[in-house]
Amino acid sequence: MANLEYPSILDDLGRAGELGIAVVGDARAQAELRLCRERGFPVQDVDGAPGRVRLEHDEESLVPCWIEQETRALAWRRLRATGFLQIDSTNREACDAAVSGAEEGTLIFAETQTAGKGRMERNWFSPAGSGVYFSFVLRPQQPWRFWPLLTHVAAVALIDALRELGQDMQFPEKTDIDLKWPNDVLLSGKKCAGILLETLTPAEGEAAAVIGVGVNVRRGSVPEELADVATCLDDMAGAAVPRRRVMTGFLDCFQEGYLLFRDGRFGEVLDRWKARSSMWDGAAVTVFEGGRARDAVTCGLDGMGALRVRFADGAAETVLAGDIRVRRRQGRAT
Repeated sequence: MANLEYPSILDDLGRAGELGIAVVGDARAQAELRLCRERGFPVQDVDGAPGRVRLEHDEESLVPCWIEQETRALAWRRLRATGFLQIDSTNREACDAAVSGAEEGTLIFAETQTAGKGRMERNWFSPAGSGVYFSFVLRPQQPWRFWPLLTHVAAVALIDALRELGQDMQFPEKTDIDLKWPNDVLLSGKKCAGILLETLTPAEGEAAAVIGVGVNVRRGSVPEELADVATCLDDMAGAAVPRRRVMTGFLDCFQEGYLLFRDGRFGEVLDRWKARSSMWDGAAVTVFEGGRARDAVTCGLDGMGALRVRFADGAAETVLAGDIRVRRRQGRAT
C-alpha cells in the first residue's frame, strides 16, 4: 500500500489556534478536512463563525507544527517534522531523506507502519493510532566507531521521558522502568519500547545516523501472542497516556544526552545508561547468537557500549549484535 502523508490542512489548523480557518468554497480543504475527521483528529466548528473550523488543542494528536513548537532546539538548529497517516517504515523514509541531504533534526513519524523495522530484521507491529512510531536524522561529527553509543543515548532519553511522564500522571508506584541491552525499555519486566539505529556511510552520500523509536501506548499495540512479554503504557498507567507528550518528552531528553555525545563525553553516556539498567552487571541472561543459545552472566560494558558476558565455563566474551534475554527465577525470559 502506498504511503499517505498527513493532509496539509492539519498544520494550517494547528497554527490558526482558536480562530480556526475558513473552508467554505475550498474543495481541497473540505476534502482534507473530511479525511482528518475520519482519522479522529479533534476538528470542530468555530462557534458563531459559520464555515470556519478549528483544531482543539490536546496532548494526544500528532500534529507536525505542535511537535515542532513543543520541542526545544538544544542540539539541532530546529526540528522539522513530517507526518504520515500510513507509511511502510519511518526509518526507511528518514534514511532516504538523509541520503537526499536532510538536515539534523529531520523527524519522520506515522500513525501506522506497514513494514516497521525492528532490531535483527524483525518487524515492529504498528497498528494505527495505538503507538508512537518515529525516526529522525542525525549528522554526528564524532568518529564512526562511537556511533553505536547513540542507541544508549536514545534508550536513556526514552526511560527518562517515561519517568517524567509517570510522575506527572502518577503511574502506580509499583511500576518498574528498566533498560535491557541494547535497546529495549521494560515496564515491570515487559517490553514496551524499542530503538533501532541505522547508519549511512560517506559512500552512500553524506554520513548520517537515523534513530527509529517505537513505543507501545494503547492496548492494541501489543499482539496477543506477545502479551506475556510485552506491554503498553496505558496498562501500566491505568489511564490513556498522551502520545504527543511521549514523543516530545523523548526528543527533549535525547538532545540533552546527544550534547554529551557530541562533546565526546562517551564515559558519561555509558554511565547514564548503566545508572538506569539493572541487567548490565551480574544479571543471568541467555545469549542467542549464531544459531546458538548459551546461558551467561553479564559483567559490564566495553567503551563502545557492547555487552560483556561470562559463560558457565568461565569464558568471557563481548556481545556486539546478539539477542539477549534475561533469565527470571520463575522461568520467564524478557
